[in-house]
Amino acid sequence: MGNQAPILNHAEMKRAMRISVIDGMLASASENLIGPFLALCALAMGASKGQIGLLAALPAFLSNILQIPSARLAERWGERQKLVVITSALSRLTIIPIVLTPVLLEGDAAIYTFIVFVTLRGFINSIGVPGWTSLMADITPRSSRGSYFGYRNIMCNLAALMGTLLAGWLIERSGFPRGYQLSFSVGLILGLLSTYFFSTIPRVPWPRQSKSQKHSLGLKESWQVVSQYTSFRNYCFTSVLWNFGVTFSGALYSVYFRENLGGDPGFWGVVTASGLIAGIFGHRYWGRLADQYGQKNIMLAGGIGAASLPFLWRLLPRWELAIAAELVGGFCWAGYNLAAFNLILEITPDEGRTTYIGIYNTMAGLASSIGPLIGGFLADSVGLPMVIVISGILRWLGYLAFKYNVIVPSDTQLDWRDLIPFRQELRLLQKQRQQRHGDSSLSQ
Repeated sequence: MGNQAPILNHAEMKRAMRISVIDGMLASASENLIGPFLALCALAMGASKGQIGLLAALPAFLSNILQIPSARLAERWGERQKLVVITSALSRLTIIPIVLTPVLLEGDAAIYTFIVFVTLRGFINSIGVPGWTSLMADITPRSSRGSYFGYRNIMCNLAALMGTLLAGWLIERSGFPRGYQLSFSVGLILGLLSTYFFSTIPRVPWPRQSKSQKHSLGLKESWQVVSQYTSFRNYCFTSVLWNFGVTFSGALYSVYFRENLGGDPGFWGVVTASGLIAGIFGHRYWGRLADQYGQKNIMLAGGIGAASLPFLWRLLPRWELAIAAELVGGFCWAGYNLAAFNLILEITPDEGRTTYIGIYNTMAGLASSIGPLIGGFLADSVGLPMVIVISGILRWLGYLAFKYNVIVPSDTQLDWRDLIPFRQELRLLQKQRQQRHGDSSLSQ
């Protein structure tokens, strides 16, 4: 599965990969000027925890029920790049009404209008996701995906760091609503630049598809096709539990920081930035290990920290220490997310990959939409600290389900000592010294 034949020539592939890095940097800066601050903006508008849960759940739900139809749309149209360009541009333009809502409306009318446009933003953007993911598989050689996406993610995290710090500064300096409006507007400009650069990627021919892939349009038929791959099927099911646990509290950490720890909203940008800094080092570290030891091993190693993160947040005595939690989370999530993206490319066949990705995104995404909805409303009744603890328990259940049910036989065994930084370089130097010693002995 996933034995990819070259689609672009070497020069075109290199150019596409370079453009993808620029596009990713602009997109990351744009998203981090907006995404991390949507919940805080809603909170400043007077939203309850349940409404903030809805703010995270509704976009995820509507976005992910579109994944299979979106995959089919990309396959039938055959123009993945055009689809991604159109949907990304339209989704970014929804920032305009998001910016205007706190000025034109107030109370529940403002909050629910805000939720509607944030939902529309995610809804439109999601249409291009399956096509974008399959396109990334076609422009990157499988043998170096770990290193390439590790490098790409480092550059994206650097851009995201700049965006987050700028957003935090604008919000702290100008307050509500002007600070949020300035931050979101800069994000809109950078996002549209990202769309432009993506449009310049060399055209990637659509891989030839079988007759069955072209005509099996329903959910039932699609699942019958993809479920024959045991690893893929099990990965889908374990991701449901994992994503539910992650999103159960994911949208509420900024609220926990503000209300339970007493943190300053402007400082949230610094907290988010610390996670991005850790991610920069993490992508460099994990990318090399992923190519050598396989994606599942890296997901398991990074997943330990990602699963334990809620407990770390719960134990924080002061809001300033939120930086420490984000440093741990940023480093561990860098490995997990890098390997998770590469694994879905690895365990899906080249033919009809958009359909497989659509199935996976739908299942994992529906869990991601239910999680914050339940978590948000439960936080209003039993308290946010309890929701965070439950999230940690659910994450560990998802982690163990993945570990024992998703089999990837091609992975090399990973020992905990292999995670020691520079160990591989030291072993290589030792081997070279032994070879030189052996050569000198023979010459004597």
